[in-house]
Amino acid sequence: MRAFLEFLRLVPMNQLDKKMAKRKHLFIGSGCLVIAFIILSFVLFAHSYQRNTDYALIKETNTLRVIVEPNSMSYQVVDIDSIAGLQALMIQQFAKDHNIGNVVFINEPNLSAAIDSLLQNKVDILAWHIPIYNQMRQKISYTIPVFTSRQMLIQRKQNIKNPDSVAFISNQLELANQHVYILPGAFYRQRLSNLSREIGDSIFIKEIPNAVPSNLLDMLVDKHIDYAVLDEFVARVLLKQPQYKGLDMSTAISFTQNYSWAINPDTPILCDSLNSWLAVYLESKAYNKIYRQYTGVK
Repeated sequence: MRAFLEFLRLVPMNQLDKKMAKRKHLFIGSGCLVIAFIILSFVLFAHSYQRNTDYALIKETNTLRVIVEPNSMSYQVVDIDSIAGLQALMIQQFAKDHNIGNVVFINEPNLSAAIDSLLQNKVDILAWHIPIYNQMRQKISYTIPVFTSRQMLIQRKQNIKNPDSVAFISNQLELANQHVYILPGAFYRQRLSNLSREIGDSIFIKEIPNAVPSNLLDMLVDKHIDYAVLDEFVARVLLKQPQYKGLDMSTAISFTQNYSWAINPDTPILCDSLNSWLAVYLESKAYNKIYRQYTGVK
């Protein structure tokens, strides 16, 4: 004790204060580093846990949540106990083959909103007619291609007895300065924008809020609009209905493209499970049967 008092007498107080302050700052700094390390470890663990349990959680809850576009090609409610649609039936078969008892289908006509729901983990799969675009790989993960399709221009047929005052478009160059209507958030907006640059003239692209494919066809029939763009298979199924017999879809606006389902990038095990299953199922007789049923392709 006497030695310590002697030390205090010899060391000036301002120097002692500086030493104590320095030790205090070192203690606070070390504490902050420890807290930051704990937080970072927790975040990394939680992220790793989510990545390693995404499919396990689906199995645990016995529920697969799927967001779909409401049309007769993808998903349609037939009655209280029955649904239709190529993609919906495929999803149900995947769930059955993996002993998942409940499939919850969520209708969403806007693709942008559907992608937001996927990225916010509100759904597990986005079963949509989505062309594979490289720029979207930064946001979503694609499954292996489910089928191929292209975008088609839908317009009224030429009628010699009752000619339409609107020009019939037989090639893409004739779309110059025309108004073309699409679904909200449709991926093919980008294709139409590119086409506008390719032909060196304007194409006026108009989205119809909250519309589904049949709404665009109804507007064409009623002459509220003159040109619309839809996925080929979606349009092909709808155009079988008698009220649309006066519509034409012979003019393509894109090349044939691969279409896939979308998965949240943080659910790689689910993506692997889907890819393994699709690789086998897409070659099966069961798939070929329903594919022919919905697309008319032999």
